[in-house]
Amino acid sequence: MDCNPEQIFAYLDTIYSAPNNQLRVEAYERIEAFLQQLQSVQQLASVLSACQSDVQRNFGLHCLQCFLRNIWNCTTLEDKHQFKTMVFSLVANPDWTKHESLCKVIVELVKREWPQHWPAFVPEMQELSKQNVAPVLSVFLRLSEDVFEFQNVPQQRRKDIMAGLNENVDAIFGIVYNCLVTNVQAYVAMAGQGCADPAAAGATLRLCKLALATLTAFMEWVKTDYLMQEDALLIRMLVQLLPLPHVCYDSSEAVLLFFEQKVKTLESNTYVELVTNTNILQAVAGCLAQLQKQDTVSNFEDNFSQRLCQIVCCIGQHLVSKLITNSNIVPAIFDPIMELLVYLINYPSKPIVFNALKLLLSVVKNEHVLSLVEPSLPALLDGCRLAQLRNGLPSETGHACSGYSQVQFDSDDDYALFFATLRSEACLALQAITQAWPVAVATHLLETLSKDTAALSNQDPAAPLAARSPIVVHWDGLANHCEAVLARLPTCLDSGGVDPASSDRVRDGAKAATDALLNAAPVCQPQLRTCLLTALTAFLPFLASDRGLTLRAVQCVFNTLRDTPGSRNRAQREMRKHAVVCLLRLCKTWPDGVLPLLNEYCTEVTQLCQLDQLSVFESASLIESVVLLSNHLPELSSRRATIEGIMLTTMEQWLAPDLSGALSDPARFLRAIGLDRPTADSVANFQAGRIQLHQCLMTIYNAVRSCSAPTDGHASPVAELAGRAWPNLLRFAHCLHCLHTPAMRALFHPDYSRVFDLDNCQKCQIMGIPYSRKRAEDGEAESAGKTPIQKMHTFLTEAHSTVLRAIAHTYKSVPDIVDDWQLAEHLASESDLPHLPDLLLTDVIRSLSSVAVRDRPAVTGELAGHFCRRLLDHTLARLNERWTAFAANSNDNDNNCGDADGEGDGDGDADLSDEVISEQCLRRLSRAFLDLLHCLLLCGRTGGGGLNQGTAASAMDSSSTLPVPLVEREPQLAAGVLTCLYEAIAWPDGPASQRAAVWAGPVTRQLAGQLAADSDAPRRLLMQVLRALHQHGASGEAAVACLVQLFLCLYDCFHRADAFRTGLAEWTRQPAAKLEELDSRLGLRPGSRPVAEKTKRDVARRFLESVIGKPLSEQFKLAQNYKNLPPLFKAAWRRKRTEDANGRENLDGIVSLFASVENAAS
Repeated sequence: MDCNPEQIFAYLDTIYSAPNNQLRVEAYERIEAFLQQLQSVQQLASVLSACQSDVQRNFGLHCLQCFLRNIWNCTTLEDKHQFKTMVFSLVANPDWTKHESLCKVIVELVKREWPQHWPAFVPEMQELSKQNVAPVLSVFLRLSEDVFEFQNVPQQRRKDIMAGLNENVDAIFGIVYNCLVTNVQAYVAMAGQGCADPAAAGATLRLCKLALATLTAFMEWVKTDYLMQEDALLIRMLVQLLPLPHVCYDSSEAVLLFFEQKVKTLESNTYVELVTNTNILQAVAGCLAQLQKQDTVSNFEDNFSQRLCQIVCCIGQHLVSKLITNSNIVPAIFDPIMELLVYLINYPSKPIVFNALKLLLSVVKNEHVLSLVEPSLPALLDGCRLAQLRNGLPSETGHACSGYSQVQFDSDDDYALFFATLRSEACLALQAITQAWPVAVATHLLETLSKDTAALSNQDPAAPLAARSPIVVHWDGLANHCEAVLARLPTCLDSGGVDPASSDRVRDGAKAATDALLNAAPVCQPQLRTCLLTALTAFLPFLASDRGLTLRAVQCVFNTLRDTPGSRNRAQREMRKHAVVCLLRLCKTWPDGVLPLLNEYCTEVTQLCQLDQLSVFESASLIESVVLLSNHLPELSSRRATIEGIMLTTMEQWLAPDLSGALSDPARFLRAIGLDRPTADSVANFQAGRIQLHQCLMTIYNAVRSCSAPTDGHASPVAELAGRAWPNLLRFAHCLHCLHTPAMRALFHPDYSRVFDLDNCQKCQIMGIPYSRKRAEDGEAESAGKTPIQKMHTFLTEAHSTVLRAIAHTYKSVPDIVDDWQLAEHLASESDLPHLPDLLLTDVIRSLSSVAVRDRPAVTGELAGHFCRRLLDHTLARLNERWTAFAANSNDNDNNCGDADGEGDGDGDADLSDEVISEQCLRRLSRAFLDLLHCLLLCGRTGGGGLNQGTAASAMDSSSTLPVPLVEREPQLAAGVLTCLYEAIAWPDGPASQRAAVWAGPVTRQLAGQLAADSDAPRRLLMQVLRALHQHGASGEAAVACLVQLFLCLYDCFHRADAFRTGLAEWTRQPAAKLEELDSRLGLRPGSRPVAEKTKRDVARRFLESVIGKPLSEQFKLAQNYKNLPPLFKAAWRRKRTEDANGRENLDGIVSLFASVENAAS
């Protein structure tokens, strides 16, 4: 075609200005053809010499890039030299240097030629910097980013360029250093005195920013000595730039990287001199003070303030670490660091406070500086207390913290999640401070609490109080402050390191503070009384020796429950909840003050329960408190009598003939709870009965859970009670399961047809995201805002969860009442299980089977014979069916991904769609199923109660040879569990697949002899491993490593089995000699040398990558062909199939293994 530059530029103008699309397409095609035919440097020179406008120059630079990318390796040395000369001639022209693409061309040239074929590159750049330093800085900046940060250079070339940079570091850093020194001094002078030439000031500013960006990139690889030359002149200049508005952020980034990465090797004295001479702490303090004066907060100001806080914390962390290694040095700069720390803890921005608390925790843990921290102790304690105030929500206005919160958080829920972490960090810091200075911290807390409690007398009890009023926020933070301090204080006072007289004064002060709280609580509004009860709970350890105060605390709780009859708003419900929690904690941990008056306490609880003013949680918790107190009675008969007395009314209701009859017949139970009535009739006539039923159930569960077994080997005090309640517990669970069957659903009234639909709160819990139930106003009643369907849904959901937990704890505590056949028929009935939703089936597995099997290893075989076998069989069949359907849907979604783009970009409801919720429920069910398998396999390893998750992870891996207890006791059941594990590794659930692959290895090794007896079993297991590689090969290194290890385990066990070798050779199309070579490399042939485990894994992986991938290259091919990615480890759902002449799919070799699965999915 015509290579005339004028013609090419005409085509270029057509693209930008043509009146119709056809002309633009033709012009674009001609330009592309020209770029493809661009073969010589002379053609490039003719194009570049003809460029007149910016558009033409950009096109010329694009031609240079195409030349480099396409034909550089085929170019002669003479043409390469001419190309370099031509590029450097452009750098000297100001019309070309303003284009960023010119620097890209030079960097690409460096990546290909330097240092081997272009040794004069650095000297040429030095000469060029004397004329125009900006393009030189841009080249080194982009080169450093590509090599060190982005690492988008081939590994060998990256090593060569890094070596070249290190060899020429003096010259390269000299260019940056000289430019920075010259322009920073000029810009500081212009900023201080004013500049009459704005153009000169702008040019200097641009060079400063470019030099700072280049220096920041150099921090990755330049040695500290270069940065510290001339008494750290460079760092001092960076500190001078911090107050200047246009370069402050760039300089702060460079300073932060320097203190993060370059000061670790400095000696303590050198580090202290550096911080002192640069005056960096004073500069940071001035910048923070200036930022806090701003009326509004922008993203830039927020990011800059956080960057300054990170600098201070980094300086402090390094100083503390150096003081630990050299305790004789306590420099004077520690005082300004402590001043800044106090300032940062009180800063309006919560993320800054969070970082400051981390620094405070590290400082307090260093015993060498404790004496220097003590003068700042009151200010630090006040700062920690203020840090726990829940103020400055993004939705609030007019608060000092709100501006920062609106910039940092998208919603109040996001703020709440972060604030929980912030409070946790503040508690850790307070506990460390309390451990260091228990008396001083306690004295400060008691003084603060005394003043604030006295101020409560000015509050009007009748005045309404909002949930976010300042006094409520203040007391909420103070109550949490009390909890954090008093959690460690009693232990510190009893440790012996505190003077007895001081300890007694603190205890007396705590009792006085408790007395003041008890006096103030009755006259406070519910919001404040909630906070006072939280603080009172924190002071409970100091009441154990004072029976009078203990009884007053109990009476305060009882009065709180009596004072709010009738309908209650949210503040009152929260207050009552805190009162019950206070009582439970007292009875469980410090019962000595209440135990002598146990009879009076039981009478009080009975009277409260008879007033019909308590919620289900409150009534069950009060009875649980009596059970907790009974645990401390010395005589077993007294314990049993106390429990039976307090549970008398509950058991009468639970064992009433009407209830037992209703629970015996699911249809009758359905009518008893009002599911066959209209919603209005159901609420009016059956709501009270449902509440009473749930209350009985919750009370029984709490009693069984809280009653501790005696140490003398006798039966549990709740044995008789649990034995009487057990039949109705099973019937209740069975009735709840039967409600999901079609026969029972047909009896529902149409008003309740959607009663089992998930509400938004459950959806958010399933997805693991926060959900705040919004109410129209704070004063509405407890049941207001809930529709009758929601009330029924809440009852069925909570009752199902409670009855399963009650059955599990009863089964664990009272083994003699368990009949395995009865348990299987009621909870794993073949007629009920298929209709249970995934969420409820997950609850069945987690709440009953896993708990019971983990805690009862002795009966694993008997239990698994009926109940667990049914759960295993049904759950495995359901999961296989669901995951097959899920894979089919994934195929359809990938094929139609263009149609789905943009969906879900609206409101948050799109994230809670039925499809997403169903998928998440399926994943939860998969994890619960694997938990059950895990418990069955490992139950009994420690002799008494299974393993926790951390121990299990270390005890079981695919290469482990440790014995699995279930294999020793129940080999047939272990074989069934192994089949389930191999089915699970192919599910499209990455974490579940990895867990199954890890656990399948040791079981396979132990059952190798049993599996070898069935010639087809090893082939089936191998097929599942290949399916799993097909599914998870592109999921990441962890998934591939687990599956490769499992393949190695199978090959190690069955490599001599004829059926196994035949199947592997057939599916991989490998001759016998290839497999013999694999045996030799794995050390499996007789007389072979031992091979390390890592070498075996590498050999097995290379075999899978290079051998299995070849016949499946079409099946596992992605739409985009990534280089160096083995065909097997590419996404399975984007594949191409070959078709024969008749249009039918050609299923050959291993592809045929997946045919049945794919046909079923389609």
